[in-house]
Amino acid sequence: MAKSSKVISTKDRILEVAERLFAERGLDGTSMRHITEAAGVNLASVNYHFGSKDGLIAAVFQRHLVPLNQARLAMLDAVETEAGSRAPTIEAVLEAFIHPTVAREIDSPRDSAALLGLLGRCMSEPAVYFEKHIRPHFEALKERFDAAVARALPELPADEIFWRMNFMIGALHHAIDLWGRPDKMPFSPDKPLDAEGLVRRLISFTAAGLRAPAAEQD
Repeated sequence: MAKSSKVISTKDRILEVAERLFAERGLDGTSMRHITEAAGVNLASVNYHFGSKDGLIAAVFQRHLVPLNQARLAMLDAVETEAGSRAPTIEAVLEAFIHPTVAREIDSPRDSAALLGLLGRCMSEPAVYFEKHIRPHFEALKERFDAAVARALPELPADEIFWRMNFMIGALHHAIDLWGRPDKMPFSPDKPLDAEGLVRRLISFTAAGLRAPAAEQD
């Protein structure tokens, strides 16, 4: 009996081709013709599923960011429920943000690499792409996590929370990228760093940064 092969739908094939080309060529540098030729479909098929190139860009980011941020919010809900009337620890809040990202790298390294590539490309493209296709996915998430950090560290001013959470996100993305490329490390660790080890290091590092005294203003 012949082995059955997974049949990918036309919509998913377009999405996979588009995300690869967007990461390689950039959002502006990828035309609809590039996508249709690589996916082996016609323009009518892309328009049927996504309406336009802009709709396709939105769908590419949505397929990555929606499940990731849902997992983060679910963990934060659990942290706040467990804390009850008390303030959650900053370590628990950070784990709710960091752990789903690392888990995604373990469960689906290809998707994680694709998301990092897309985010990196989007940051170097005209700001309109970030404002339209990335920021909306993080506005509600940012409000929830900033509020949780403020409860955990009530002495920390709002502007410090803003900057330090952005520093944490930068450290997280850089660590995930480096962790996925151990050949780029300048040393050979005694044993490979596992997922939980990476999470613990990131939490320890960012918790210390968040607890640091607020920077003095000139």
